[in-house]
Amino acid sequence: MIDLNMNKGAMTSQLLGDFFRAILSKRFNEAEKILYEIEGEAKGENDEFRRGFIQGLKGILYMQRSNEQHTFLSTLDLNNIDLLREHYREFLENSRKKLRSDYDRGYFSALAEHIRFCLKTLSPKKNIQEESV
Repeated sequence: MIDLNMNKGAMTSQLLGDFFRAILSKRFNEAEKILYEIEGEAKGENDEFRRGFIQGLKGILYMQRSNEQHTFLSTLDLNNIDLLREHYREFLENSRKKLRSDYDRGYFSALAEHIRFCLKTLSPKKNIQEESV
């Protein structure tokens, strides 16, 4: 998982995993409750990164909940591992670009984490590492 540098209130990978599992299972009310929990725990020195990350998670929730045909996530083929890896690399790269604002890096980090979770959960190869993706 991407290091969010959130000090004592570190966001646990367990909460993120629970959030993404709820999203993939279309348990949106549960996902929303977990998101509030994540917001409560995500306190640290880089507020802009945190805000971007939380907004990214909210965007994932709202895109999935809306079930609108033309959103990125509704058109994403979760069975196409190669395409998921390509999206993951793109989001991860954008999350690391120094020229991007902290907010944008946080936002792209949330998207990268979601795609990474999908790869780990849905891929026949359960041991996907960042380096191999």
